[in-house]
Amino acid sequence: MTLLMGASPTPEVAPRSDTQAVEAVAPCPNPYFPLEEGLSLTYRAGRSSEMVLSTHGVTPTPEGLTGKVSVKLKGRQGETDATCSSLGMSTGLGGLEGTLLSASGMDVQVVSSEGVAVPAPSSMVPGGTWKNSLSVKLQPPVGKTGGIRPIIATTFDKESTVVGEEEVTVAAGTFKALKVKNIVTARASRPGSEGRSMESYIWFAPGVGIIKFATPESTDLELLKIERPQPAQAKASGKEKRPVKKAAADKKGTSAP
Repeated sequence: MTLLMGASPTPEVAPRSDTQAVEAVAPCPNPYFPLEEGLSLTYRAGRSSEMVLSTHGVTPTPEGLTGKVSVKLKGRQGETDATCSSLGMSTGLGGLEGTLLSASGMDVQVVSSEGVAVPAPSSMVPGGTWKNSLSVKLQPPVGKTGGIRPIIATTFDKESTVVGEEEVTVAAGTFKALKVKNIVTARASRPGSEGRSMESYIWFAPGVGIIKFATPESTDLELLKIERPQPAQAKASGKEKRPVKKAAADKKGTSAP
Protein backbone atom coordinates (compact mmCIF):
# COMPACT_ATOMS: atom_id res chain seq x y z
CA MET A 1 0.00 0.00 0.00
CA THR A 2 1.68 3.22 -1.11
CA LEU A 3 -1.16 5.67 -1.29
CA LEU A 4 -1.36 8.77 0.86
CA MET A 5 -0.04 8.57 4.32
CA GLY A 6 -3.01 11.29 4.50
CA ALA A 7 -14.11 12.07 -17.43
CA SER A 8 -16.70 13.49 -19.02
CA PRO A 9 -17.47 14.35 -15.45
CA THR A 10 -20.74 13.56 -13.73
CA PRO A 11 -23.33 16.37 -13.90
CA GLU A 12 -22.52 17.44 -10.35
CA VAL A 13 -18.79 17.97 -10.95
CA ALA A 14 -16.90 19.69 -13.75
CA PRO A 15 -13.12 19.60 -14.14
CA ARG A 16 -11.41 22.86 -13.22
CA SER A 17 -9.62 24.74 -15.99
CA ASP A 18 -6.58 25.55 -13.83
CA THR A 19 -5.21 25.32 -10.29
CA GLN A 20 -4.13 28.92 -9.80
CA ALA A 21 -7.54 29.97 -8.48
CA VAL A 22 -7.30 27.28 -5.81
CA GLU A 23 -4.14 28.74 -4.30
CA ALA A 24 -5.97 31.76 -2.89
CA VAL A 25 -8.93 29.92 -1.36
CA ALA A 26 -9.42 29.14 2.31
CA PRO A 27 -7.62 25.97 3.46
CA CYS A 28 -10.84 24.14 4.35
CA PRO A 29 -12.29 22.23 2.73
CA ASN A 30 -8.97 21.28 1.16
CA PRO A 31 -9.58 21.24 -2.62
CA TYR A 32 -7.19 18.31 -3.10
CA PHE A 33 -8.82 16.15 -0.40
CA PRO A 34 -12.38 17.51 -0.11
CA LEU A 35 -13.89 16.70 3.27
CA GLU A 36 -17.47 17.08 2.03
CA GLU A 37 -20.57 15.50 3.54
CA GLY A 38 -21.77 12.61 1.39
CA LEU A 39 -18.99 12.80 -1.22
CA SER A 40 -18.35 9.36 -2.74
CA LEU A 41 -15.52 8.48 -5.15
CA THR A 42 -15.48 5.09 -6.88
CA TYR A 43 -12.19 3.75 -8.25
CA ARG A 44 -10.96 0.81 -10.21
CA ALA A 45 -8.36 -0.76 -7.90
CA GLY A 46 -5.89 -3.09 -9.56
CA ARG A 47 -7.19 -4.96 -12.59
CA SER A 48 -10.81 -5.54 -11.66
CA SER A 49 -11.69 -4.61 -8.06
CA GLU A 50 -13.64 -1.50 -7.11
CA MET A 51 -12.81 0.73 -4.18
CA VAL A 52 -15.17 3.38 -2.77
CA LEU A 53 -13.84 6.32 -0.77
CA SER A 54 -16.48 8.38 1.04
CA THR A 55 -16.68 11.16 3.62
CA HIS A 56 -19.42 11.76 6.19
CA GLY A 57 -20.07 13.23 9.63
CA VAL A 58 -18.43 16.49 8.58
CA THR A 59 -18.52 19.15 11.31
CA PRO A 60 -17.09 22.70 11.40
CA THR A 61 -14.48 23.41 14.10
CA PRO A 62 -12.55 26.57 15.06
CA GLU A 63 -9.54 25.14 13.18
CA GLY A 64 -11.49 24.03 10.07
CA LEU A 65 -13.40 20.76 9.68
CA THR A 66 -13.55 17.26 11.12
CA GLY A 67 -15.23 14.18 9.72
CA LYS A 68 -14.90 10.51 8.82
CA VAL A 69 -13.23 8.93 5.81
CA SER A 70 -14.37 5.42 4.86
CA VAL A 71 -12.87 2.98 2.38
CA LYS A 72 -14.72 -0.06 1.02
CA LEU A 73 -12.62 -2.65 -0.78
CA LYS A 74 -13.44 -6.30 -1.62
CA GLY A 75 -16.33 -6.46 0.82
CA ARG A 76 -14.32 -5.00 3.71
CA GLN A 77 -14.49 -1.52 5.16
CA GLY A 78 -12.03 0.70 7.00
CA GLU A 79 -12.70 4.07 8.58
CA THR A 80 -10.70 6.84 10.21
CA ASP A 81 -11.15 10.34 11.61
CA ALA A 82 -10.09 13.18 9.34
CA THR A 83 -9.22 16.80 10.12
CA CYS A 84 -8.82 19.78 7.81
CA SER A 85 -6.87 22.76 9.15
CA SER A 86 -4.58 25.51 7.89
CA LEU A 87 -1.77 22.92 7.85
CA GLY A 88 -3.62 20.56 5.53
CA MET A 89 -5.47 17.23 5.80
CA SER A 90 -4.59 14.67 8.46
CA THR A 91 -6.26 11.41 9.49
CA GLY A 92 -6.33 9.20 12.57
CA LEU A 93 -4.73 6.30 10.70
CA GLY A 94 -1.88 8.37 9.37
CA GLY A 95 -3.47 8.96 5.98
CA LEU A 96 -5.25 6.77 3.47
CA GLU A 97 -2.56 4.12 3.72
CA GLY A 98 -3.60 3.16 7.24
CA THR A 99 -7.26 3.26 6.24
CA LEU A 100 -6.59 0.94 3.29
CA LEU A 101 -4.71 -1.43 5.56
CA SER A 102 -7.69 -1.59 7.90
CA ALA A 103 -9.98 -2.25 4.92
CA SER A 104 -7.76 -5.20 3.98
CA GLY A 105 -8.89 -6.99 7.15
CA MET A 106 -5.64 -6.42 9.06
CA ASP A 107 -5.84 -5.17 12.62
CA VAL A 108 -4.04 -1.83 12.51
CA GLN A 109 -2.59 -0.06 15.54
CA VAL A 110 -1.00 3.32 14.86
CA VAL A 111 2.14 3.75 16.95
CA SER A 112 2.99 7.23 15.68
CA SER A 113 2.10 9.55 12.83
CA GLU A 114 3.79 12.76 11.75
CA GLY A 115 2.96 15.24 9.02
CA VAL A 116 -0.16 15.64 6.92
CA ALA A 117 -1.70 13.44 4.25
CA VAL A 118 -2.26 16.44 1.97
CA PRO A 119 -0.76 19.86 2.74
CA ALA A 120 -2.53 23.22 2.55
CA PRO A 121 -3.39 24.51 -0.96
CA SER A 122 -0.48 27.00 -0.78
CA SER A 123 1.95 24.02 -0.84
CA MET A 124 0.15 22.20 -3.65
CA VAL A 125 1.97 24.06 -6.43
CA PRO A 126 4.71 22.91 -8.84
CA GLY A 127 7.89 22.44 -6.85
CA GLY A 128 6.06 22.12 -3.51
CA THR A 129 7.40 19.41 -1.18
CA TRP A 130 6.38 17.78 2.10
CA LYS A 131 7.16 14.74 4.22
CA ASN A 132 5.19 12.49 6.54
CA SER A 133 5.65 9.19 8.33
CA LEU A 134 3.50 6.42 9.78
CA SER A 135 4.51 3.67 12.21
CA VAL A 136 2.04 0.83 12.66
CA LYS A 137 1.66 -2.61 14.22
CA LEU A 138 -0.25 -5.04 12.01
CA GLN A 139 -1.90 -8.36 12.81
CA PRO A 140 -3.54 -10.76 10.35
CA PRO A 141 -7.32 -11.22 10.79
CA VAL A 142 -8.56 -13.91 13.16
CA GLY A 143 -8.91 -17.31 11.50
CA LYS A 144 -6.68 -16.54 8.53
CA THR A 145 -3.36 -17.87 9.88
CA GLY A 146 -4.34 -20.99 11.80
CA GLY A 147 -4.59 -19.18 15.11
CA ILE A 148 -1.11 -17.66 14.80
CA ARG A 149 -1.28 -13.87 14.65
CA PRO A 150 2.23 -12.41 14.48
CA ILE A 151 2.63 -8.69 15.08
CA ILE A 152 4.32 -6.93 12.18
CA ALA A 153 5.82 -3.56 13.12
CA THR A 154 6.45 -1.34 10.09
CA THR A 155 7.30 2.30 9.49
CA PHE A 156 6.47 4.13 6.26
CA ASP A 157 8.38 7.33 5.45
CA LYS A 158 7.10 9.35 2.50
CA GLU A 159 8.58 12.28 0.61
CA SER A 160 6.31 14.05 -1.88
CA THR A 161 7.06 16.59 -4.62
CA VAL A 162 4.59 18.34 -6.91
CA VAL A 163 6.01 17.69 -10.40
CA GLY A 164 3.61 19.98 -12.25
CA GLU A 165 0.24 20.24 -13.97
CA GLU A 166 -1.08 17.71 -16.45
CA GLU A 167 -4.31 17.11 -18.30
CA VAL A 168 -5.29 13.58 -17.30
CA THR A 169 -8.02 11.38 -18.74
CA VAL A 170 -9.50 8.64 -16.57
CA ALA A 171 -12.78 6.73 -16.75
CA ALA A 172 -14.55 9.56 -14.86
CA GLY A 173 -13.43 12.20 -17.39
CA THR A 174 -10.62 14.58 -18.29
CA PHE A 175 -9.19 16.83 -15.59
CA LYS A 176 -6.48 19.43 -15.16
CA ALA A 177 -4.56 17.84 -12.29
CA LEU A 178 -1.41 18.18 -10.19
CA LYS A 179 1.05 15.31 -10.60
CA VAL A 180 2.78 14.41 -7.33
CA LYS A 181 5.81 12.14 -7.12
CA ASN A 182 6.10 10.03 -3.94
CA ILE A 183 9.07 8.11 -2.59
CA VAL A 184 7.82 5.74 0.13
CA THR A 185 10.34 3.82 2.22
CA ALA A 186 9.02 0.88 4.25
CA ARG A 187 11.18 -0.61 6.98
CA ALA A 188 10.85 -2.78 10.03
CA SER A 189 10.34 -0.65 13.13
CA ARG A 190 13.60 -1.49 14.82
CA PRO A 191 16.88 0.45 15.05
CA GLY A 192 19.30 -0.12 12.19
CA SER A 193 16.83 -1.88 9.91
CA GLU A 194 17.22 -1.20 6.20
CA GLY A 195 14.26 0.09 4.26
CA ARG A 196 12.89 -0.65 0.84
CA SER A 197 11.84 2.35 -1.27
CA MET A 198 9.28 2.56 -4.02
CA GLU A 199 8.41 5.37 -6.41
CA SER A 200 4.81 6.21 -7.26
CA TYR A 201 2.72 9.04 -8.67
CA ILE A 202 -0.63 10.48 -7.63
CA TRP A 203 -2.73 12.91 -9.67
CA PHE A 204 -4.95 15.34 -7.73
CA ALA A 205 -7.79 17.32 -9.35
CA PRO A 206 -9.04 20.38 -7.42
CA GLY A 207 -12.55 19.93 -6.07
CA VAL A 208 -12.31 16.14 -6.48
CA GLY A 209 -9.12 14.78 -4.92
CA ILE A 210 -7.24 11.72 -6.15
CA ILE A 211 -8.09 10.74 -9.72
CA LYS A 212 -5.20 8.38 -10.45
CA PHE A 213 -2.42 6.48 -8.69
CA ALA A 214 0.35 4.66 -10.54
CA THR A 215 3.73 3.01 -10.09
CA PRO A 216 6.30 2.83 -12.90
CA GLU A 217 4.90 -0.64 -13.72
CA SER A 218 1.13 -0.12 -13.62
CA THR A 219 -1.90 2.05 -12.86
CA ASP A 220 -3.21 0.82 -9.52
CA LEU A 221 -6.06 3.28 -9.00
CA GLU A 222 -8.28 5.11 -11.51
CA LEU A 223 -11.35 7.23 -10.79
CA LEU A 224 -14.54 5.78 -12.25
CA LYS A 225 -17.33 7.86 -10.75
CA ILE A 226 -18.01 10.93 -8.59
CA GLU A 227 -21.19 11.15 -6.54
CA ARG A 228 -22.43 14.05 -4.45
CA PRO A 229 -25.80 14.35 -2.67
CA GLN A 230 -28.41 16.39 -4.51
CA PRO A 231 -28.75 19.79 -2.79
CA ALA A 232 -31.86 20.12 -0.62
CA GLN A 233 -32.97 23.18 -2.59
CA ALA A 234 -32.84 21.22 -5.85
CA LYS A 235 -34.88 18.42 -4.30
CA ALA A 236 -37.49 20.90 -3.05
CA SER A 237 -37.82 22.59 -6.45
CA GLY A 238 -38.24 19.20 -8.07
CA LYS A 239 -41.12 18.37 -5.75
CA GLU A 240 -42.80 21.71 -6.43
CA LYS A 241 -43.03 21.07 -10.16
CA ARG A 242 -45.24 18.00 -9.87
CA PRO A 243 -48.33 19.64 -8.26
CA VAL A 244 -48.12 22.55 -10.72
CA LYS A 245 -48.16 20.13 -13.62
CA LYS A 246 -51.05 18.20 -12.11
CA ALA A 247 -53.03 21.42 -11.55
CA ALA A 248 -52.52 22.40 -15.18
CA ALA A 249 -53.79 19.00 -16.27
CA ASP A 250 -56.86 19.30 -14.04
CA LYS A 251 -57.63 22.74 -15.49
CA LYS A 252 -57.40 21.36 -19.00
CA GLY A 253 -59.79 18.57 -18.06
CA THR A 254 -62.45 20.93 -16.68
CA SER A 255 -62.39 23.15 -19.78
CA ALA A 256 -63.70 20.38 -22.02
CA PRO A 257 -67.38 20.81 -23.13
